[in-house]
Amino acid sequence: MIFDEVHPQKKLGEFISCYRLRHFIIPSHITPDPKPFSPHPEQCITFYPRGAELTEFVNSKLMVKRPRSIISGQFTSRINRSSTSNEIMVIVVVFKPGALYRLTGIPFNLLQNQDIDLEVVFPNEGRLVNELLSSCKDYPEMIGIIESFMLNLVSNVKLEYRHSDKIFYLMCLNQEKYSLDWLANQACLSNRQFQRKCNEYIGVGPDLFTRIVRFHKSYKMRLLHPQLDWLSIAMHCGYYDYQHLSKDYRDFVHSTPNSFFSDESKSLERVLGLNK
Repeated sequence: MIFDEVHPQKKLGEFISCYRLRHFIIPSHITPDPKPFSPHPEQCITFYPRGAELTEFVNSKLMVKRPRSIISGQFTSRINRSSTSNEIMVIVVVFKPGALYRLTGIPFNLLQNQDIDLEVVFPNEGRLVNELLSSCKDYPEMIGIIESFMLNLVSNVKLEYRHSDKIFYLMCLNQEKYSLDWLANQACLSNRQFQRKCNEYIGVGPDLFTRIVRFHKSYKMRLLHPQLDWLSIAMHCGYYDYQHLSKDYRDFVHSTPNSFFSDESKSLERVLGLNK
């Protein structure tokens, strides 16, 4: 079993933040609860070389079995994820904000809170990658197969990097001094152009994206420092007070902070002691 992150090779550093590698074999005496997954400020391609995953969209109660590889847009609401068998392997390619739009040409406002089958977008290449991954038993070899696919995408990039793309990096820093007007100015864009660019590149407007960035910062801080009280976390992450933070938890995960982390503590990687 493994719960790890791998850095991409240098040629892919402009586009990819990391690979998340997860491989769980669930003991017969354990029946894990679904993993509550909060919105992350990211867009991804996910591969399932072993097993499959069910996704419950909490808002609609819709339950969907994911294909063996997917492109995920920007999620703004909680989903619950669970394995369909006693073995599950997941490799997530986490892209830098806006990079996946540049590689696919798909406006990401069309993929908000959605997954799309990778083989629909890249029929031949996606099918080949999935077939190669299914026959691999070595983690580095799997990453190599995925990197070959990514290098091919990068060599046929739809949109070259523009100076204005730096705004996505600045937005992810979660600095209070970075107002939306200031960010638009840094990108040499009008507010309307800034809104349109954010919707196309990352799937949501800048106001919502910066809220997700701040919310995710509080989520990571709680995971790393469970002894901290929520007010301290709220103030450190740029919230006015606890109620301000609590509102984001209601909006994004439909729960109080404590209730959400109570659910999170029952997820598979926590039960198996593999979380970081």
